Amino acid sequence: MSNPKPTLTIARILILALLLAATSGCQSRTPEDPECPCDDGRYTEDLRIAQVEPERVEGGKYPAVKPDVEGRLNEAEEDKPYWVPRGPERGKLSPESPKYGVRVLEPGPDGSGDSQAPLFFDDYEEIDNATSVHGMVPEPSVAENGQTIMHTGNFWMSLSEDGGATFTTVNPTTIFPETYGGFCCDQVLQYVPRHDLFVWLLQYKSSGGVNAIRIATQTTQGVRDSNGTAWTYWDFLNTTFAASGALDYNDMSFGTKFLYWTSSVDGGANRYVVRVPLQELAAMGTVNFGYTGSTNAYWSHVTQNGQNGVYWAGHSDNSTMKVYSMMDADGFYSWRDVPINSWPNSTITSTAADGTDWLQDAFWKTYVRAAAVRGNSIYFAWNASSGGGFPEPHVQIAQINSSTFTLESQMQIWNPDFAFAYPYFEMNAEGELGMIVAFGGGPFDASSGVGVWGDFVIYYPGLSASSGNTYGHYHTARRSGSNSMEWVAAGYTRQADGSNLPYYIKFRR
Repeated sequence: MSNPKPTLTIARILILALLLAATSGCQSRTPEDPECPCDDGRYTEDLRIAQVEPERVEGGKYPAVKPDVEGRLNEAEEDKPYWVPRGPERGKLSPESPKYGVRVLEPGPDGSGDSQAPLFFDDYEEIDNATSVHGMVPEPSVAENGQTIMHTGNFWMSLSEDGGATFTTVNPTTIFPETYGGFCCDQVLQYVPRHDLFVWLLQYKSSGGVNAIRIATQTTQGVRDSNGTAWTYWDFLNTTFAASGALDYNDMSFGTKFLYWTSSVDGGANRYVVRVPLQELAAMGTVNFGYTGSTNAYWSHVTQNGQNGVYWAGHSDNSTMKVYSMMDADGFYSWRDVPINSWPNSTITSTAADGTDWLQDAFWKTYVRAAAVRGNSIYFAWNASSGGGFPEPHVQIAQINSSTFTLESQMQIWNPDFAFAYPYFEMNAEGELGMIVAFGGGPFDASSGVGVWGDFVIYYPGLSASSGNTYGHYHTARRSGSNSMEWVAAGYTRQADGSNLPYYIKFRR
């Protein structure tokens, strides 16, 4: 007679295998799979893995290439509008925060800071030798480590080695080889204090269907010794992520272990997020990176100042956010639908002081512009139209709990007499939310300023003298690399002749 125990053991093994298969399958399903989501409401998918080898440059010896402004403008005109669907009505479609005002920076008695403000402004400099291109928004970014500051726009890099007192502008085409279709635009900067690394993201145009995002790194001393011309860099090709389409619309952040960057391929709906080990970047050797599949988070930016992972989000409709997460310890990424309060998503329009609609090219750009983490809270911000209790276009901010993935609160940056748009923010070491935001309409031409959430004032260093129909798009507020209680920001004003004047500012509470 046979012993039944082995049969029982085999049955248990089969049950365990089925359970493991169910768990594993849950981690690789897609929203189209009717068996999803997982028990906790997540959809998950495994990360892809790839490798890229380093290249090095020094000396800035390449011949300068004139920026292809016309090509960039034509490319921008091909953007495909995406209208956020209308969802079920939730909450009240009216302000839940005090209105925001704007105020000019006024030096205090000692020449530093604003004597009327809860903020202190340690530095403000206009970068008047940067490449100014009529009709093109500069889209400035900044990274700072004390006396060493990098400031970029679409077509230039400006370097300061004296704490922002002076800037020297360098043409990136003289630093890096003109591979693929040549240098394009959409640069982003970060400084990573833990590894003393300046990280520089540059976008290259397509040639033969291939384009690249170039990630370059250098230490602070290396930047200073070479006047910003010596770098180790890695080229991430669009063909790694998708069969066709160019990488475009970039953002970048970092946490404890990884650098995170994001781009879209062939339209905003195909959003990819990449994580690169910081230790491998610091070693300046072979890089092994993980990346997502296409995520339905139209042109979303990624969270700043994270510790153990990164978040990004899209709008399923105007009362539901699709929140993505990629945690450092996991080999997969996840997404969930999170109900929020309804927000106005009609056409965005605002008439500036010069009579132009300064938000003409933002009429549909309601994707997530700003993202940051504080403790168990994720903050996402985006452009919203007028409507309901909002007489003018404004900024919506959703605070979402990262443990329960539920809405904790929803706030707005708004004013009844003029519009706010294009937010970007980051927390300092005490969890205060420092920001840069554009404003215009009524008495103002399109301009930008900085502030801290809770003060309900945006401080501008100068006002634009004209608006045109484009402003904002991408400007940056970062935690200072040398003082974690402070922020640095990169913005610009638009001059009467249509040229753009970038600025650098450092501020603290």
